Formats: sequence, structure tokens, C-alpha cells
Amino acid sequence: MDGLLFVLILEVSLLQIRILEKSSVRNVQQHELANKSDQQELEKLSRDRLVDNSNHELITKRYLWEIQMLESDEKIASFKDQIRDATRNAKAQLCYAEKWINATAEAVDLRFQVKPKPLPNKDHELRVHGEIAQTYELETKEREELLEQWRTRYAEDTARISRHVTEQREKLRVTTARRLELQKLYDLHAGEMRAWLTFKRERAARLAREEHAKAAATRIQSWWRGLMVRRALGAFKHLRNSKKSAVKKKK
Repeated sequence: MDGLLFVLILEVSLLQIRILEKSSVRNVQQHELANKSDQQELEKLSRDRLVDNSNHELITKRYLWEIQMLESDEKIASFKDQIRDATRNAKAQLCYAEKWINATAEAVDLRFQVKPKPLPNKDHELRVHGEIAQTYELETKEREELLEQWRTRYAEDTARISRHVTEQREKLRVTTARRLELQKLYDLHAGEMRAWLTFKRERAARLAREEHAKAAATRIQSWWRGLMVRRALGAFKHLRNSKKSAVKKKK
């Protein structure tokens, strides 16, 4: 990358030099040099610039060749790595194939070395089959009997539970009806008790009022009777004459 950047910079510099050269040539041609020394100097300048351009081109080509050599070296190294990896993979695959072939050959040898077992006796197999079939039939019969017993028990338990539920439902209905009757009776008695308590409170208040009025009337009556006696008023006028006679007797 550094070499490529250098080449680009060098190309730009050469382009700038060429542009300057053309502009200077135009300027020289326009002004028409006055003397021969100026012409010689111009020729020398042109030769120097031509030499510089040649040097720049050689340097550019050299850097380009170096870049190409580096890229070629990288490609060669990459190819070497690929060849080395391919060689290793081929060796590994060859080793695996050899081991697989050896294992397959050993398996085939073992297969031919193992002797097949003789076929079982037909009578023996039939007898064993009959015994197994009889055993399964007995177990099936026992399971069927157990199933029938459980069905009968289930039917009996279901009927018993249904009767029990019916009885409990009837008891609940009777109990609920009885509770409603007792609740009504309780409400009736509670109303009567409240009425009786109200009556007792009202009667006690009335008796208290009557007792208070009676006591007040007794006090007023006593006070009035005493006043009448002291002043000899009303039914006690005769006491006035008796008082006067008593006073005269004292004199």
C-alpha cells in the first residue's frame, strides 16, 4: 500500500512538472528570446527536464516492479499453503480409508467365524406356546372375574350412596323447613318480648309520673290544709272564734 501511494504521488508530481514545462515553453515562445544565451539556457532547461522525466519514469517502473514482485511472493506463499493443506488432508483421508478397510475386513472375518445356532425343536416350541397360551387364558379369566366383581361392587356402592344422598337431602329439607318455622316463632317471640319490654317501660314511666303527681298533690293539699287551719278559712272558720275566746280568757 505504501509503494502504491508513493507511485500515485510520483505520477501527480510528473504531471505537474509537465504542465509547468508546457506553460514555460509557451511563455518563452510568446516573448521570443532576445539573445542567444537565453536560447541556450532554454535548451539546457529542456534537456534537464527531459532527464528528470526519464529518471522519474525509471523510478516509477522500479516501484511498480517491486509491488508486482511482492504480490507474486504473496500468491506463491498462498499456493504453498494450499498445497500443504491439500497434502495433509489427502494423507488424513488415506489413513481413514485404510483403517475403514481394515475394520470392514475384520468384521467380515468375524461374521464368517461365528457359527449359527441350531434351530429349536418344534415339539418343544409347541409345548411352550401351549403353556404360555394357557397361562394367558387363566390370567384373562381372573381379570374378567375381578372386573365383574368390581362392576357389581360399583353398582352396589353407587346405589347405597344414592340412597344416602336422598336421605340426607330429605333430612336437610326437613331441617330447613323446621329451621324456618323456628325462625318465624323466634321472630314472633322477639316481637312480643320487645312489645312487653316497651309496655313495661311505658307503665313504669306512667306509674312514676302518677306517683310524682300524687306526692305533689299530697304536698300541695297538706300545705293548703295547714294554711286554712292557720288562717281559719273555709271549713276551719270556727277556729277563729275559738282563738278569740281563748285570747279574752287570757286577758
